[in-house]
Amino acid sequence: MLANEVTPVLKALRKNGIDVVAIHHHMTGTQPTIYFLHYWGTGPADKLATAFKAALGELAKPKTGSATK
Repeated sequence: MLANEVTPVLKALRKNGIDVVAIHHHMTGTQPTIYFLHYWGTGPADKLATAFKAALGELAKPKTGSATK
């Protein structure tokens, strides 16, 4: 994830019952910084898939207020 995607992804996972256990990055000095996370969830596969899909939906959203052509 990019820095501006971390909070929305965390909120989507938590809202759907998935626990985030770590957030970190592997590469130093890269731009943009890419963040990774570890998560944990239990339960029916369809519930877990729905939660993960909600988190993915928060990635690569256009920035608020940016003009598009």
